[in-house]
Amino acid sequence: MNASALASRYSFPNIDKPVSALALGTAFYDEACKDQWFGILDAFLAAGGTLIDTGRIYGSSELVLGEWMQTRGVRDRVIVITKGGHGGEGALPASGLKELVATELTESLERLQTDRVDLYMLHRDNPDVPVEVIMDCLSSERSRGRICAYGVSNWTYDRVTVANAWARANGAPELAAVSNNISLAASAAPFYPGLVSVEATGQAWHVRTGTPLVAWSSQARGFFTGRYRPDMRDDVAATGDFFTKRMVEVYGSDANFERLRRATELGEREGGHSAVEIALAWVLHQPLPVIPIVGPHTVAELASCAGASSIALSAADVQHLDLRD
Repeated sequence: MNASALASRYSFPNIDKPVSALALGTAFYDEACKDQWFGILDAFLAAGGTLIDTGRIYGSSELVLGEWMQTRGVRDRVIVITKGGHGGEGALPASGLKELVATELTESLERLQTDRVDLYMLHRDNPDVPVEVIMDCLSSERSRGRICAYGVSNWTYDRVTVANAWARANGAPELAAVSNNISLAASAAPFYPGLVSVEATGQAWHVRTGTPLVAWSSQARGFFTGRYRPDMRDDVAATGDFFTKRMVEVYGSDANFERLRRATELGEREGGHSAVEIALAWVLHQPLPVIPIVGPHTVAELASCAGASSIALSAADVQHLDLRD
């Protein structure tokens, strides 16, 4: 990887730093394997990576990232996304939101060893909570100087549109980004309750507004590694752990296995790229401002992700991979 492997493509309002083409996901970072994660973070930064995604609910992730930034002295070189408001049932709490966000944000700042979060996102939505209450909460934290910009994750675009209308009417910044799912593999259902994937309406919204999509599970949780097979569908209960069962239920369609076959075939034809790399390149070639979150466990996997950002797919390739030819 060279220093331009993850060169910036987009920007966030109110954040005066380049936004790398990929975001580094750290959800699984734990202190027991800290040296491993530090190595990946070092390599990401060296390759031009700036955008790092974490969240309060991700165990020790914020602690590991905070220690890395402190020991390396690189806080001002990276853009930190962290998220709060997940709620015990995977939904934004219906009451006490302002106090909850204030408390969780304080804890995140302490763990990250910083005085501000570059991009703070609410991890989930709750349609029972009025949008204006949520936006007032986020705007207040920005006024306090504890966050530079704010966004939302797993929100429908009807709610996102209302949120930005509130911001314009009240002289507050609009959402700097939205974090929903997009990947080459189409999901039959949300992997967990409350998750939102980008459909045609959402894609059109991102194109129209220019607001970046920070895409989680952009590689479909490892579906394109080939470890999941069509025969696993015959007896989902016998496939093993919860994660494997859900992978088969959510992604194990005939259409997705055909997408996997086509990605594998195209990768072999175009210089020996893996299906994982081709699937990530497909996301990067979508006609909307998208920054995929990737979660490599090794520096080699990070290099593979970075390499995907330089793969050139034709319009015909993009259509072919998604079975639209």
